[in-house]
Amino acid sequence: MTFEEIVQAVRERMAKAQDLRGTVKFVLDGTQAVHVDANQQPPVLTTEDKPADCTIRIASDTFSEILQGKASAMTAFLFGKIKVEGNTGLAMAISRLL
Repeated sequence: MTFEEIVQAVRERMAKAQDLRGTVKFVLDGTQAVHVDANQQPPVLTTEDKPADCTIRIASDTFSEILQGKASAMTAFLFGKIKVEGNTGLAMAISRLL
């Protein structure tokens, strides 16, 4: 998936996040960011590298596999393919949406 396709997939999934509160930043390949502000409804998604309650660092190919249902976020985390900083409870809630 391209970066734009990843952003669109995250946008679609976050639109369904009615009960989610907080801000999450996905950092892809250490260079690109997808910031989700779920304190607003519907959640606001940007590609700005802004502070967040939870930062999730992941390779874009791993994230693509998770979004396409080819891999599990929990398995990727257990194998060290996902690094979480900040609010881990928020990261767990996000993983259920992906």
